[in-house]
Amino acid sequence: MLWGWFVETLRTAIFMASQVCGGNVAGGILIVTACVRLALLPLTLRMAKLSAAHQQALASLKPELNRLRRRYHEQPERLSRETQRLFAREGVKPLPLASCFGGLAQMPIFVALFAAVRKCAALGGRFLWIRNIAQPDGLLAVLVVLLTCLSVAVTRNTPEQGRAAMIVLPMILALIALWQLSAGIALYWGVSSAFALTQSVVIRWSSRAQSRA
Repeated sequence: MLWGWFVETLRTAIFMASQVCGGNVAGGILIVTACVRLALLPLTLRMAKLSAAHQQALASLKPELNRLRRRYHEQPERLSRETQRLFAREGVKPLPLASCFGGLAQMPIFVALFAAVRKCAALGGRFLWIRNIAQPDGLLAVLVVLLTCLSVAVTRNTPEQGRAAMIVLPMILALIALWQLSAGIALYWGVSSAFALTQSVVIRWSSRAQSRA
């Protein structure tokens, strides 16, 4: 009941926003998606900063962790205990629980927005070169995939080892999905990727500013 009301509220918001664009549903999708992302941006930036700080803390412990692995490679239980002691001594948690919980808290919002966008996109309509947003559009799919991969490539927390796989794999999966999904959903995906890219750039800029200070 509550879930249906939430999805319907977002769907209504898309239709209301579309009136600003002369009744263009695609414009409403872009406006509402951007508004939701803007509303959640402070939380997502906070989570990203916590995740970046956690990655830096783990990187500082890497030499000691490697030493423990070499020393206790034949004693897995002892290795586990010593690793836990190291984390406790340095005040580092094995998992960034705050950022994990924050991501889970946002998930219902994104799922509900996706459901609302899918319902609105099914009504169709033109947008730029797209004749019908209810149908897939190859050019839009490629553009959104490139934007998605760019956002992954500039993410500071992406490890160097396996970096290529972390870029190519999302590209392949996104292209397969977007090639079959409606252009309306691709627009929603593209706005989300744009905000993810902005988030990564802001985090990188703030980290460099702090290191210089």
